[in-house]
Amino acid sequence: MRMKKLFLLLPAILLCIALALTACSSSSPITLPPTTTPPSTTPPTTTPPPTTSAPAPGITITSPTGGVIPQIGDVTVTVQVSNFSIVDKMGQAKVAGEGHIHYFLDVQPPTDPTKAAVTAPGTYAATIATSYTWHNVGGGPHTFYVELVNNDHAPLSPAVVTSVTDTVLPEIGPATAVITSPKEGSVLPPGDITATVQISNFNLVDKIDQANVPGEGHIHYYLDVDAPTTQGVPAEPDHGIFAHATTTSYTFGGVGVGSHFIAIELVNNDSTPLNPPVVAKVNFLVQGTSTPTPTPTATGTPTPTAAPQSVTINLTAQGMAFDLSTITVPAGASVTLVFTNKDTGIPHNFALYTDSTASKSIFIGQIIRGTNTVTYTFTAPSTPGSYFFRCDVHPTSMIGTFVVQ
Repeated sequence: MRMKKLFLLLPAILLCIALALTACSSSSPITLPPTTTPPSTTPPTTTPPPTTSAPAPGITITSPTGGVIPQIGDVTVTVQVSNFSIVDKMGQAKVAGEGHIHYFLDVQPPTDPTKAAVTAPGTYAATIATSYTWHNVGGGPHTFYVELVNNDHAPLSPAVVTSVTDTVLPEIGPATAVITSPKEGSVLPPGDITATVQISNFNLVDKIDQANVPGEGHIHYYLDVDAPTTQGVPAEPDHGIFAHATTTSYTFGGVGVGSHFIAIELVNNDSTPLNPPVVAKVNFLVQGTSTPTPTPTATGTPTPTAAPQSVTINLTAQGMAFDLSTITVPAGASVTLVFTNKDTGIPHNFALYTDSTASKSIFIGQIIRGTNTVTYTFTAPSTPGSYFFRCDVHPTSMIGTFVVQ
């Protein structure tokens, strides 16, 4: 009886064992606590950031851009500077990263860092401005250069230079005139100074004192006197040296040491200014050179040198004419010319030239208005021959021959 009950309970016991085994297989695994590593006593290694060099200085010409400039005269160069400080310390000690600008016209900028980046007077300009205007730029191709320089005018190392080439057209736009020689700021020796002019849209004609015709006339050249510009009034100053000319060059003779300027003006046939006036001007410096005293080559009594002769000439302007058509003087003579103007309200002068082209002057006297008298003094040419004199205000009607014997 007891065995029978055990036999009946056996399936239940087996079922319980199976259920127990299933529960054990589906239970979560046992998780062990993590193993902790003690902190390291060695400091962490840091990687330095990569090194970068400072950007290089640069200069760019923003205007002109290369191509055609439709008029002679003023040309303004404008630049843009990067990574460089423009400071007003010209001539001071060099400081890295700062300086100023040199502008050059038609000449290569120097790039030797041990020397100042300067060229001949009139071909460069030093400034802290990011634009510079070149005056009296004639027709044809021109190259404009700019360079960054140190405070002491020396180029940077490496040099920072750029350029642009443009063609200036002399035949577009209104009448214009420029002085191509001498250059602004030139340094010249004493003696003859020749001004050379370029004009556009204006016809030079030999019609002085005739009726005006639009677009034609002549040129007035002035030395150390500003060009008069009052409309309707002849552009003839009451003092200083000036001349009428139908040529694009004129020579002032015997210009002495000192600061001088030449001005020119385009004028109508009757010598009145154009409307608007067309004037150009350049400043220059005349410097003398010392002549060494010659070393005597022989002893003895020197041969006396004859003193130059002195002559006095009286010349009168009346009725729009000189009272003398010929003046004769000894070669190299010291001439005193007493000039009287008897034409009331009309300006006259006496001017002496090498020949009738009046392109090279020997002496140009002050213009006076009648009735008035002035005394001119000058030295006659040392070479015998026939020379030419005239009134610069009336150069075709008041003329004469100056004979040197």
